[in-house]
Amino acid sequence: MQNLLWLLLPVAAMSGWFAARRVGMGRQGRSPVQALQSEYYKGINYLLNEQPDKAIDAFIRVLEVDSETVETHLALGNLYRRRGEVDRAIRIHQNLIARPTLDPEQRNESLLELAQDYLSAGLLDRAEDLFREISASKDYKVQGLRQLIDIYEQEKDWDKATEAARELAVVTGSDLGQVVAQYLCEDAERSWAKRDGPGAFALLDEAMKADPACARANLIRGQIHVEEGDYASARDAYVAIENQDADYLPETIERVRHCFEALGDHEGLKSYLTGILDKFGGMTATLALAELTYAERGEHEAAEFIIEQLRRRPTLRGFDRLLELELSEAAATAPDHLSILKGLMDKLMEDRPIYRCSHCGFPGRLLHWQCPGCKHWGTVRPVQGVEGE
Repeated sequence: MQNLLWLLLPVAAMSGWFAARRVGMGRQGRSPVQALQSEYYKGINYLLNEQPDKAIDAFIRVLEVDSETVETHLALGNLYRRRGEVDRAIRIHQNLIARPTLDPEQRNESLLELAQDYLSAGLLDRAEDLFREISASKDYKVQGLRQLIDIYEQEKDWDKATEAARELAVVTGSDLGQVVAQYLCEDAERSWAKRDGPGAFALLDEAMKADPACARANLIRGQIHVEEGDYASARDAYVAIENQDADYLPETIERVRHCFEALGDHEGLKSYLTGILDKFGGMTATLALAELTYAERGEHEAAEFIIEQLRRRPTLRGFDRLLELELSEAAATAPDHLSILKGLMDKLMEDRPIYRCSHCGFPGRLLHWQCPGCKHWGTVRPVQGVEGE
């Protein structure tokens, strides 16, 4: 309450100045002047008695809308919106826009505030209409387009989001190819959900043109090929990711393994995994090769292989798998401390994030292409280091 009263003090001062100005202009005893004074003193009284709602209403009645009071009305509307009383903010801003005396700058500012009111109220269609009008203005074009993109993302209207992002890129000279590619991937997933394969592939091709490093496009392409039973094409799509964005290799290795096995190409899989481990390292490739070693030569050889890799790059995942192999190999003769240690590792691993946003640090155990924290696209990646790869 005290914070709100402090916020209202500038409004009270402005109202007092305005009422005094009217008194100075009307010393002939006209009743409208006396009415203004009365409303102003009522507002001060409400303010002192900690009745901010009544104080605001009184100050609004004092402030006639003209070029000198527009900013005060905008401040009042903002105050209402911040308090969550969006209906009052809308009324104030609508009243402003209805005034024919506003200059273009004031009108655009009032439209912007009203559009923000509609956004806060969840009236996305009305907000969209106003932001479209605002974006036609040179001075407000960038702000209008950014707000439109935010609305289209909320509505999951990826066609309009793509169009607005491309327009914003032209206006600002920024490279928004990565964001456009994500929108196109969203659209491609929606097309494939309707089993429109050609439409999905066309959108994925467009995404790759917008951002050649878009690993997501090949992940989706590979998944579509798998569902169609075309494992060779799926393998090629997944394998291409190492040349796009190696950070997403942990997402591809298990999928690639599935494709090689479906094709009966055991040696091809081994060669691929060995190449990935040599070029990029990573515990996902290590564990996949360890499984091949386990199948070919048994637990002891698989454990030795993991130990060798852990010496080069220690990770919790690798150590956890090593404990599993040691316990399996020793069976009933395994020391009790190994079982205890394995239990501790399980507890430690179950709460560890698998992914983290490189922009805001948001942690999670699911891969989000748009970060739930900062809303940036393509910034959530597999965790690296001792706790990850």
